[in-house]
Amino acid sequence: MGNFIALHALLCFKTHFNYKNTLNSLDKKRSIFILIFGALLIMLPTKSIWAQITTQKDTIYVNDESFESLMKISAKDSIFNHLKNKQIELFGDATLDYMEIKLTANYMLIDLNKKEVFASYTFDADSNRIGMPVFTDGAETVDAASMRFNFETKKGYIQEVKIKQDENYLYMGVAKRQANEEVHFKQGRFTTCDLEEPHFHFQLSRAILIPEKRIVSGPMNLWIKGVPTPLGLPFIFIPQKKPEQRNHGFLFPQFVPMGQFGMGIQELGYYLPINDSLHTTFYGSVYSRGTWGVGNRTQYKIKYKFEGNLETRYEYFDRGFPFPDSTNPRKFTLIWNHRQDPKANPIWNFSSNVNFQSDNNPKINTNNQDMTYLSNSFNSDINLTRNFPGKPITMGLKSSFRQNSNSKNFQTSLPVFNANVTRFFPLKRLTTPSVGKQSAAQRFLSQIGMTYNLEAQNAGTFGDSLIRLREFEKIQHGFMQGVRQNTTIQTTIGLFNETWKLTPSVNYSNQVNFQQIRKSYNAATNSTKTDTIQQIGMSQNMSLNASLTTVVYSYYRFVGKNKPLLRHILTPSFGYRYVPVLNQLITTNAGPNLDTITYSPFENSIYRDGSTQAAGLITFGFNNTFELKRKSDKDTITGFKKTRIIDALSVTGNYNHLKDSMQLSDINVSLRISPVDFFNFVSNATISPYAWTDSTGKTLGQYAVLNNQGLGRILNLNFNSNFTLAPKKSRGKIQENKQNFLDNWNADYTYFAMHPEQFIDFEIPWKVTFTHVWSISANQQKTIVNPDQFLQTQSINMSGDISLTKRWKIIGDINIDVPTKQITYSQFNLTRNMHCWNLSFFWRPIGTNQSFSFRLNATSSLFQSAKIEIRQPPQLF
Repeated sequence: MGNFIALHALLCFKTHFNYKNTLNSLDKKRSIFILIFGALLIMLPTKSIWAQITTQKDTIYVNDESFESLMKISAKDSIFNHLKNKQIELFGDATLDYMEIKLTANYMLIDLNKKEVFASYTFDADSNRIGMPVFTDGAETVDAASMRFNFETKKGYIQEVKIKQDENYLYMGVAKRQANEEVHFKQGRFTTCDLEEPHFHFQLSRAILIPEKRIVSGPMNLWIKGVPTPLGLPFIFIPQKKPEQRNHGFLFPQFVPMGQFGMGIQELGYYLPINDSLHTTFYGSVYSRGTWGVGNRTQYKIKYKFEGNLETRYEYFDRGFPFPDSTNPRKFTLIWNHRQDPKANPIWNFSSNVNFQSDNNPKINTNNQDMTYLSNSFNSDINLTRNFPGKPITMGLKSSFRQNSNSKNFQTSLPVFNANVTRFFPLKRLTTPSVGKQSAAQRFLSQIGMTYNLEAQNAGTFGDSLIRLREFEKIQHGFMQGVRQNTTIQTTIGLFNETWKLTPSVNYSNQVNFQQIRKSYNAATNSTKTDTIQQIGMSQNMSLNASLTTVVYSYYRFVGKNKPLLRHILTPSFGYRYVPVLNQLITTNAGPNLDTITYSPFENSIYRDGSTQAAGLITFGFNNTFELKRKSDKDTITGFKKTRIIDALSVTGNYNHLKDSMQLSDINVSLRISPVDFFNFVSNATISPYAWTDSTGKTLGQYAVLNNQGLGRILNLNFNSNFTLAPKKSRGKIQENKQNFLDNWNADYTYFAMHPEQFIDFEIPWKVTFTHVWSISANQQKTIVNPDQFLQTQSINMSGDISLTKRWKIIGDINIDVPTKQITYSQFNLTRNMHCWNLSFFWRPIGTNQSFSFRLNATSSLFQSAKIEIRQPPQLF
């Protein structure tokens, strides 16, 4: 703005006499005088002067040698040029634009002698202020009642100024801008609330603002809803940031009045944005019974290269229950997710998905809001892949770690080497003639494809207690090694005018194991003893396969106004698979009472034998899809509306003609339905065609129909349905939130991207999600204690939220075990959106993590870093 001192060029103007002081009509002589005077000004010699006249505003563009860019001033009402005093007055929606600077006010005075600009408001007919000055410089906005600025001395005087920077608002009663850009002011108010009368603010007596550095003030106290409080400080130091600088600061903790570890403070931390690519958070929790934990959460991202997050957590538990041995266990948690951009490197790719808990127990956690409470398995994988551009070859190294809290086992593979050759056609070049077309035989040979896979690994399975007891030698002795190779040769042949597809294939694999077993008779216990020996051995597997498939379309026309049409898509498939026995088994008298047993020496090896008996399988399968099509006025493109009635209904099974008995396999049936976006249903069933004994439930070797037991019985049946109730507009908002999560790289969004219906959005008035899981299995080992014919597990999960008022929202999550009619898990949250603050209550009434906690935090990133609210992910960077 300093270049305004160059505003000395003669201005071409058009004057409107419609302002308040010029509403009286002018006589004819005065009009003629003004016309002549204006013509003379136009004829005077000027330097780079031009003007643009509009019917809405007086607009003047000034282009002078001392200006770095074009400057434009305009006014809706009038522009007066006082040549004698070298002043320009602008009335009514006055605007000044220069480069990135914009100044608007209802009244503006530019004084070329004093080299100053003055902007102020005016009054309307009801004596209300209108047209308050607004100064904008890039991303910074300043509102004031009046302002005066000298372009030469760089000093200014401002009254009732309001400055906005990101989420922060600074009010100044009277302010003076010094030549060094420092602003001295009094009667100041600092807040993050954007209301004209903020919910809270810090009252500053006298203060100094150093742009992009700090605000230093004398005595300060906190005001809430315009009422002063005794809370205050003798002085305050508020750091300011540059436009590209990130906020950092303390994370507000969650207070836990009641929990499994007593009273506590959860996740009090400090957030530090190191740069645009690296953000880190240090946090800690402490409880009254001696339990505590510390952790670090780091997020990183380099565009077009890679992104990820790393979290480490160390926890110390001091409580008798649920640790009956009265020990004080320690827990270490590592979470690491890394993803490389596919365009970063076409040759090498590195990725990781690590979720490790040293105690293998997710229910013992200092964070009572941890979403892994209901999980019983955790998987960790680290992958390094090497591609060969232009070749169908990929190689890779992998390390994996599997945890299961039910079995109390760890299973690890470290390392795993694999080499894969995707499908290629070795005879294609040999069967392509130099001239003419391919013959039928050449075309058949050219379509023969081949794949190859190699895998070598060092793997072991051991109890999770070995890590806690630090018995690493036992862990080491539990590892085994092996190598497996697999190759497939396959082609596709079209039959009956390409309506049927025949796919013959040959699959061969061999396995090399470095450990075997030997079984012997143990006379002391009259049982079989199994020993592991370090000996290399090889086994082989081969299968000959052929499959035949087609697609059949059927249409059914119904009677009705909209003439509905049902389309049925049937995909039948038939196949044959022959598996010969290539491996020799060991026969010995090692059973109880020296009975003869036959076993494979690779039963406990990494790569076991695929089959110990010859098999000739005739396979069959039928997949069905049903879709309804009817006329609809809502569809303006095709005029029809399509509704998927059944997504998939499939029936599969096989018949082994080389088997001595029970040649027909169990029949598998699956059904998937999702006619609308808020409902889906999945069901799977296994049906046995064989008879059974009613008293024991044991399956017999003859068909059920021959035993007067119908077509068979259901061995397993499960239903899984998910239903989300929400207003129609809210369902679209749920999908929109999901897309926003997927577009954001922050790892905290992962859970909500997979479960968008659980995201708390005050724009959604209510939503409820029902999940019903019902599983039935035949009791094949009936006893006096358990004589039921079927065993079943059934649970219902209800989750959702509802806005009680515009600001209050209640969130609930309940899991019910239907057979026992007991609630196995529940959580209730009550959230209050207080505009610039959030108040949240959490209550878990049952379970090992029973707790009640609450949190009061500001929504501004200045006070709580990148966190928005309790259940919401952090703000986008």
